Amino acid sequence: MVFLGICIGLILLEVTLVATVRWLRRDFQWLITEADELPRFDAVALEKFFNTSFDAQLGWTRRPNTQSTEKGAHGDIIFRIDATGSRARALPQSPEEISVFGDSYAFCRQVEDDQTWENVVSRKLNAGVANYGVGNYGVDQALMRYEQMKLPPSVRVAVLAFVPETICRIQCCWKHYLEFGNTFAFKPRHRLDSQGRLQLVECPVRGAEDVAGLQHRLADIQACDRFYRERFRALQFRRPYLLSLLRNPARHGHMLGLLILRKAARLVGLSSRGMEDAPFAAVMRRNIREAHQQYADGEATRLFRAILQHFAELAARRGHKPLVVVIPQLLDLKSDEAGVQLYQEFFRNAGSIVPVLDMTDVLRQHDSGTLYINDSYGGHLSVQGNALVGEHVATWLNRQSAEKAASR
Repeated sequence: MVFLGICIGLILLEVTLVATVRWLRRDFQWLITEADELPRFDAVALEKFFNTSFDAQLGWTRRPNTQSTEKGAHGDIIFRIDATGSRARALPQSPEEISVFGDSYAFCRQVEDDQTWENVVSRKLNAGVANYGVGNYGVDQALMRYEQMKLPPSVRVAVLAFVPETICRIQCCWKHYLEFGNTFAFKPRHRLDSQGRLQLVECPVRGAEDVAGLQHRLADIQACDRFYRERFRALQFRRPYLLSLLRNPARHGHMLGLLILRKAARLVGLSSRGMEDAPFAAVMRRNIREAHQQYADGEATRLFRAILQHFAELAARRGHKPLVVVIPQLLDLKSDEAGVQLYQEFFRNAGSIVPVLDMTDVLRQHDSGTLYINDSYGGHLSVQGNALVGEHVATWLNRQSAEKAASR
């Protein structure tokens, strides 16, 4: 009878947990189940993505001669992309001398076109600066875009600008496994061969037909992506759900608690901004901590160094001065100091490969409340934050020009 009672109790707990997880999952993409192994694609949204953003080599990009609108902290923000694929420039008639590639911290999400740090640099140096940043890019995609673009002969400096979390992005080929629910974001990645040379793994989706037949490609995609097992499978609820809960009791217990609390607050009309944001904020903090730990992983850092080495060599062949600009997210600066030191040490050492301007120490000397917008993407730079980064990049470039002139 005792054994029967235990079995019945476990069955009831399993049924309750399954129902609870599936109920909470409806409005929180970071709670994943078996259904997320091969998610359903919204046909209308997918068609829009292929028509406006898809790129067979890079995964996605911003199309020339387009504009789009995003909700900012203080109202709508309009992004304008010029005929070359750059975000609108401060000095559009000036020859392009500096070309910037990178993620949304290069693109400068959350500020207007004329408030980007690239346009700050352009005005300070009275030089044409192009901004080819693309949201959510890994440094590998940014480098590939630089490699593919036919830049004008007036370009003298090539810049890669990105967040420290890019070390995770370069190890994945479907962002869904890294950022649950980001199902359209298929991307290329690189691996190292036995001699430590970069080998390109092409984007697994080259067109709409690849999405339609995705079930036949899943095994290859999963084998290519480090985070399928290390993050996606590790945090996925699958039968028995009780066993999934026990695999990560602290993380799952904390997340379920936050989501249940939010649901209850909504039902009685007592929800607040902090309560609404708490579950996603917990996910972002965890992701940033795990990204920092990647800088202690030999496999990850060897790949990253090889990518930076390739950038330096490519820039030299093209006659460009290379520069890497590291821009921490707000959550980076709010993380444990040990994690920040891990990525800072990596970039200090990378200075032997390519010039690196790490903005971490500069940004944390100021009030983060004025330099960042506490958005849902991890904290992008504000107008003041972009101005500070632009000032330091311009100063670095000015100093390099002066040193070059003095050595002649």
